[in-house]
Amino acid sequence: MELKSHPARRVIRAFLLTASIILISFEALAQSNVNVRVMAANLNGNSQKIEPSSIRIYQGLKPDVVAIQEFNYSNNTTSDIRSLVDTAFGASFSYFRETNSGYSIPNGIISRYPIITNSSWTDTQVGNRGFAWAQIDLPGTNDLYIVSVHLLTTSSSARATEAANLKTLIQASFPANAWIVVAGDFNTDSRTETAMTASFDTYLSDFPVPVDNNGNSDTSMNRNHPHDYVLPSFSLTNFETATVLPSHSFPSGLVFDAGVYTPLSDVPPVQSTDSDTAQHMAVIKDFLINAGTNVSSSAPSITAQPQSLAVVLTSNAIFNVSANGTAPLAYQWLFNGTNISGATTNLYSIATVQATNAGNYSVVITNSAGSVTSSVAVLTVVTSPVITTNPVSQSVIQGGTANFSVSAIGIQPLTYQWLFNGTNISGVTTNPFVLLNAQLTNAGNYSVLVTNIAGSVTSSPALLTVNTNVTGTTVLLAGWDTSAQINFGTSPLPPSTNAPNLTIAGLSRGSGVTISGSASAGGWGGNGFDAANATAAATAGDYATFSIAVNTGYTVSFGSISRFDYRRSSTGPATGVLQYQVGAGGFNDITSLSYPTASAGASIGAIDLSGIPSLQNVSSNIVVTFRIVNFGGATAGTWYIYNTISGTAPDLIVQGIINSTFSATNPPASPAILSAPVFSAGQFQMLVTGTATSNYVVQATTNLAPANWTGQFTNASPFTFTDVNLTAPQKFYRAIVRP
Repeated sequence: MELKSHPARRVIRAFLLTASIILISFEALAQSNVNVRVMAANLNGNSQKIEPSSIRIYQGLKPDVVAIQEFNYSNNTTSDIRSLVDTAFGASFSYFRETNSGYSIPNGIISRYPIITNSSWTDTQVGNRGFAWAQIDLPGTNDLYIVSVHLLTTSSSARATEAANLKTLIQASFPANAWIVVAGDFNTDSRTETAMTASFDTYLSDFPVPVDNNGNSDTSMNRNHPHDYVLPSFSLTNFETATVLPSHSFPSGLVFDAGVYTPLSDVPPVQSTDSDTAQHMAVIKDFLINAGTNVSSSAPSITAQPQSLAVVLTSNAIFNVSANGTAPLAYQWLFNGTNISGATTNLYSIATVQATNAGNYSVVITNSAGSVTSSVAVLTVVTSPVITTNPVSQSVIQGGTANFSVSAIGIQPLTYQWLFNGTNISGVTTNPFVLLNAQLTNAGNYSVLVTNIAGSVTSSPALLTVNTNVTGTTVLLAGWDTSAQINFGTSPLPPSTNAPNLTIAGLSRGSGVTISGSASAGGWGGNGFDAANATAAATAGDYATFSIAVNTGYTVSFGSISRFDYRRSSTGPATGVLQYQVGAGGFNDITSLSYPTASAGASIGAIDLSGIPSLQNVSSNIVVTFRIVNFGGATAGTWYIYNTISGTAPDLIVQGIINSTFSATNPPASPAILSAPVFSAGQFQMLVTGTATSNYVVQATTNLAPANWTGQFTNASPFTFTDVNLTAPQKFYRAIVRP
């Protein structure tokens, strides 16, 4: 990324180095900058069509670039969509909408700036939309590559697959160090889902996290899950700036809820009920970029050639090409030198590949200044097995059970042979492979050889770790005091006390839990626990939930829920089930719960968790979720976690053991060190060093107030931080280890 230089300016500089903080004082610097506001927008109700309420929100927030989901309006004719864009944004805005005939809820992109190139990638997990993307001609020297996504609601594992596939597509199709934004409806239940930690967080930044007027970062209809994101690439985070409205400034960006935001006179014509029926809240991040003049007219030049593919019979093949040159660019794909009818975008896909599709593919790219032909990419049709999902590494307690599985495609039938440390395991020829009563000698690498009549393939190894029994001091991991709660309590409710080195998501009501009618003071809960059984209740969202994850460098073992005080009305649920989930796995029952009628409150005895192997020695950053599923009550019957002890001690307690995995050979990341600042051409730079390859976040504030530190840039040590937004009379900087 190249930043334009500015004429030298007179600057008054003073800096103070203490620990990791540097104070910079300078005159306000006039710069030729442009604010670009990017929005993620799945604002539709159950109609899955853009309604007047959504249009008012667009008009009020005035975004420059929008990643839009469920891009349907009126009858979806070209004139209908153009009319929508003209009304909601303006006649000068351009747009791209997925037009695949099977896409009933397509994604799209709307932009104040010209769209140079656009297309849609196939989402292999769902058939009614894809991944819409566009290259946008921003002012200045850099284009923006934005991808509009709508991940599945059905399971976190499917979302993890979508995120991994999308990362592969982006890295294969967009230039290195490009300005990239992935935005839209991710449908994630937490920011620590595998889709985030294993894929998006490795090349995109979720810091800082946007919030609404009340500091809530959740974007679902019930405001209890982080479903929607605007995630810039690391190269773009240096240009993040506050989202400024007439009476408010949001340093981390904005989650917009019309029912929460005040005053609405900031955002006419928005009405207070406009977010009530929306599936999700809008999310905004602003970027202050250097304005300038783009490259003059030029003929096309290819920056990324189509790549040869080996594809299994009946699966999909996707060719793509990237090119620079004066827009618009036209594309024509060829098969064995002959034009392919209708193949006129930078991406060409073949569904259900047959043997006759094997051959040579190329593309001719044309604009007003000339044309260029790509190199030839060869499609080979493969019929031998191909592994689509490799076995997953896991950790079990000695005596526990390990489950390994593989997913593969190819000509049937497929046969399986499992291997331990590269050697066949006698008689183990099924998929999945279940290892009972795991011992220390079973620790090692497990892989599988998949074979059919055309050939064979071996999976990547999955590491099995077998842990001995847990040792250490039992501590209170998390505790919730409900004595101050009224009106059914706040959701999510953070813990009132917790151990260090943990990340805890507070008590949250499931989507089926209501809070109608009057509530008992000193209780956290709700009503609507009216399903007939636990399965129906879980499906309906009739549960309370919280989650715990131990931070990097530690393990956590769950010992017990040693206090669990409740209250219910006479028509509230009398029965429930306590369940747990580790990472993206399924929920498992711990024990049945019974709530005898107790209007004054009662306590459930300690619930032992120490005998559940998968809850012992849980590795860092793996989220363990607990939920209390209640059923059998009347619609209006109430249930609470309740302050039966009439004091401020916790009314729900989780106990366990936290152990460090740090050692002399595996030390924790060291604190960051910031070099003395350097001023050049109107920019401020400093070197950030720490533990090599560990990620650090540069934060800044103008007044040292604890709540006002905002993220400026994220990268792996060592790296150079550059600040071009020198508009405040003073700034303080610090760098911290990324959580």
